Amino acid sequence: MLYKSDLDLVLQEIMLRWGVPGLAVGIVESDEIVYAKAFGVQSLETQAPVTLDSVFCVQSVSKCFVATAVMQLAERGKLDLDAPIVQYLPYFRMDDERYRQITIRQALSHTSGMPDMEETEYVELVTHPEYDDLAAERYVRGLIDRKLIANPGERFSYSNIAYNVLGHLLAKVLAKPFESAMQEQILIPSGMPNSTFTPMNVSAHLLTWPHLRSPEMKVNPIYPYHRADGPASFLHTTVVDMCHWGIISLRRGNYLGQNILSSASYDLMWTAVAERGNLRPSLYEEMGLGWTLGHFKDVKTISHGGGGFGGTAFLLILPEKNYAAVILCNEESNAHFRVVRAVADTILNQKPQANTVSWMVPISQALAEGGIDAAYARYADIKSREDEFYFQKDDLIDLSLQLFTAKKIDLAIETLGLNIHAYPEYIESYIEQAKLYVQKGEIARAKESILKALSIESNNATAIRLLQEIQ
Repeated sequence: MLYKSDLDLVLQEIMLRWGVPGLAVGIVESDEIVYAKAFGVQSLETQAPVTLDSVFCVQSVSKCFVATAVMQLAERGKLDLDAPIVQYLPYFRMDDERYRQITIRQALSHTSGMPDMEETEYVELVTHPEYDDLAAERYVRGLIDRKLIANPGERFSYSNIAYNVLGHLLAKVLAKPFESAMQEQILIPSGMPNSTFTPMNVSAHLLTWPHLRSPEMKVNPIYPYHRADGPASFLHTTVVDMCHWGIISLRRGNYLGQNILSSASYDLMWTAVAERGNLRPSLYEEMGLGWTLGHFKDVKTISHGGGGFGGTAFLLILPEKNYAAVILCNEESNAHFRVVRAVADTILNQKPQANTVSWMVPISQALAEGGIDAAYARYADIKSREDEFYFQKDDLIDLSLQLFTAKKIDLAIETLGLNIHAYPEYIESYIEQAKLYVQKGEIARAKESILKALSIESNNATAIRLLQEIQ
């Protein structure tokens, strides 16, 4: 890596420009950790520094671990990937007879037709945690009122719900708690002794806290967790442990003489099942079984990202180059994608760069300094400065969710109004605004936002469903 010496400076520049509190980055070549660095603080309140022993939540990166455990059971003849889920969980039911057809393979590849949780619903779930042994079963039984959004096997549609069902299925097949099963079957054999799906087991002085733009950068006042959502979201781990996972992934299941999975199962997990619908080249081109398939520039990638509740993470495998990388971050924005790009460029012997910053950053700063009026003024000032900032339609939606998480619901609605001002034809802003109005009990205003969305796209399924629900 010709430019490895430049990487520290670039990562520090990204952190400064985006306001990232803490970051840990690791790079693996073959079976060796060739770069492992920690930057910043675990918490803006305690100012405890991030170290290589700091424990981060990796959110949806958890799913590739669950997929590996499922493949283990398939190899051992304990389950059939093409069997329906109800064969193993007879009390799994949904408000749609097609649920009986959903297979384990479809759940792994996000082609089950199962819905995902709404963002506001997800926030409510993880800010009201449940810890007891029956939490996962209650969650699965509680899906009885959910409807499918597509025929099983028809198309890709990301579903955290599906992975939480898979985690509960694992526990039932193995007749032990999900967390214990993952520790014994996956984490310990993979050289990850400091990793756990139970954050309560993490020493307080090692735990890295998530941060929200609320609108100023602050520690999330509630550490997000829900035991039923563990399989989809709550692996806690260190950058060194994740590097070991990178090694075992590059070696297709082999670590220090142990084989957690066969090479044939990796072939299966890393074979495309469905198109994800993104432009090429992209890290998100196709979906395998628990892993995302794509390209960085012209190089093949296997990866999984995670984000939410005030943190982000990314695991990147470059199998043709025999490299892997992990990025762990305790704030929620696209800053981690800038880090991913800088790390990938370094691996490919190309000079890393910090590049531009999302407009979300100056807008959140303006909100903190002077409220929504200051944010409109800041947007007017920066909208033509594309050499400094980049503009994406979803970035203020992400900011509004952080504001909602911080219980700043009125400011979240106003921020979506600014997104509508910038992108008046982007219907997701109206839909998210409607959801927040529903949270406030302002049904008439929610209906008004939905009707605006439908005036732009009359057959939008989400808007139609929301309108039916509020009526």
